[in-house]
Amino acid sequence: MSQISRDDVARLAKLARLALTDQELDSFAGQLDAILGHVSQIQAVDTGDAKPTGSPLASVNVSRADVVQPCLTQEEALAEAPAAVDGRFAVPQILGEAE
Repeated sequence: MSQISRDDVARLAKLARLALTDQELDSFAGQLDAILGHVSQIQAVDTGDAKPTGSPLASVNVSRADVVQPCLTQEEALAEAPAAVDGRFAVPQILGEAE
């Protein structure tokens, strides 16, 4: 037994403001009916004894500890830069901005 008719698909297409041909309406009706059939099979599965989970994997904190470590000085960071101005990286002008 079909769960969704061609008329149902036409109505949904109209609500979504989609222009579908007769061939597309027939094709989509069959595809949507198959999808609803699979959903019905899944809904029929007895899940009464299954514990609800958000993820099948154990929750593990994968973050590292926030530890202060030495970093580059301003001079070291700018040492390999193609250009630097006033202790900052110098980049090409964009969008006609004033220099």
